[in-house]
Amino acid sequence: MKQLTITFFIIFSFSSLVAQETSLKEKAQNEFKSEHYDEAISLLEQALTASPNDAEIYYYLGFFNHYRAYDSRSLKGYDFTYSEKIFDYLNKAIELDPNYGDAKYFYGAECSANAFRSMQNYDLEKLKYFYQLAYDKGAYPDWLLEYDKNMLATCDKDALLFTGGNADLDVCTYLQLHQNYRTDITLIPIGFIDRPWYIKFLKQGLEGGVKKITLNLTDDQIYDIHPFKWKVTDISISLSTETLKKYKLDKKHQMQWTVEPDFTSNRMHSKVASEKAKKRTYLSPQRAILVQIIEENYLTRPIFFSNAANPFFFGGLDNYFTNCGLVSKLSPIKTKKTEFEFDYKRIEQLFNKNNIEDFQTLKNSDIPRISGIVFIYHRAILNLANHYNKVDKKKLKELKDLYYKYFAIEINANYV
Repeated sequence: MKQLTITFFIIFSFSSLVAQETSLKEKAQNEFKSEHYDEAISLLEQALTASPNDAEIYYYLGFFNHYRAYDSRSLKGYDFTYSEKIFDYLNKAIELDPNYGDAKYFYGAECSANAFRSMQNYDLEKLKYFYQLAYDKGAYPDWLLEYDKNMLATCDKDALLFTGGNADLDVCTYLQLHQNYRTDITLIPIGFIDRPWYIKFLKQGLEGGVKKITLNLTDDQIYDIHPFKWKVTDISISLSTETLKKYKLDKKHQMQWTVEPDFTSNRMHSKVASEKAKKRTYLSPQRAILVQIIEENYLTRPIFFSNAANPFFFGGLDNYFTNCGLVSKLSPIKTKKTEFEFDYKRIEQLFNKNNIEDFQTLKNSDIPRISGIVFIYHRAILNLANHYNKVDKKKLKELKDLYYKYFAIEINANYV
C-alpha cells in the first residue's frame, strides 16, 4: 500500500508539472498575442525551468525575442548580444529537434536581420557571412532554393525584382551572393522601401553585392521621407521604343497609373475655403518610393514582382501585371482579359522537369511558416491547364501527368 501511494504521488507530481508547463506555454502565447512581449518571454523562461529539454519552449523564446527586437517598436539597449541570445535559443531548439522547420525559419530570419545591418554599414563580407550562416543551418532547403532560382530565371536581363518576405528575398540574395546566380537583377523587398537608409542603399548599390537603381532624389529628400498629402492621382510613365512596339502603342503613349492614397487620418481638412472639409489622406513613404522607382526605372529596366508578395503593397500596379508563373512582369497596359494577362511561354518553361526535380524534398524539410509559397506553383499549373484546355488537349494531359509525378505529395497532417 505504501509503495502504491509513493507511485501515485510521483505520477501525480509529474502530471502536475507537465500541466503547469503546458499552461505556462499557453499563457505565454496569449500574452504575445496581446503584444505583452516581456510577460510572454518571462512565462517561457519559467516553463523552461520545469522542462529544460522542450524544443518548443526554446523555439518560442527565439521567435518572441526576434519579434520584440524587429517587429515591434524599437527595443532599448539592443545590440548584437541580444541577437546572439536569439541564435542560442534557436540553436538549442534545432539541436533537440533537428527537423524543427520553423526554428530554422527564425534562425534564417535572425540572420536576415543581421544581414540588413551589414547593408547599412556597406559591409559585403558580413552580408555574405550571415546568408551563408542561414544556409548552413538549413533555413534554405533544396525545394526553396529551387523555387527562388526559378523566380530569378523567369526575369528578364537587368530586371528589378520586387520581393515579399524571407522566403523569396533572402534565398534569392543567397543565390546571388554565394552562387553568383543572376547578379544582373536588383532585388527590392517591397515592404522595406519606407526606410530612408535602405532607399539610399538602393541608390548607391554595393559593389560585388547589390546592383544600384536609378533614383534621382537628394540625400536630404531621402531622409525626409514621410507621409505625403495625397488624393487619387494619375501618374504618367514614359515607355521605351521597344515597349511601345511590343504592345503596338502609339509613339506618344504613356502608361497611366492611378495611384491611390494608402494612409487615412481622422483629421478634417480643406485646401481652400470653398472646399468641403474631408478626412485627410496620405501617400505612405513605401508607396511614394514605389512611385519614384517605377517612374525612374521603367524606361530602362524591366520590372517584375514576386507573386508571393502581399498585393496591398502593389498600389494598383497588379492591374498591369503579366503573370509569368512565380513572378509577374509589369506591362504598360491593363492586362486583364487581354493577350498579355499571362505569358504562357514562360510558365511552360517553368515546368521543365529540370526546374522542379527538388520539389518533393519538401516532404522531409518542411518549414510550415513559409512552405505555403509552393502553392504559387499550383496556381501557375491551374492557369496553364485552363489555357491548354482551350488550345491543346494533348498538352493538358501531359501537364496532368507532370502534376501527379512531381507535385502531388503528401501533406503533413500537423499543418493542415
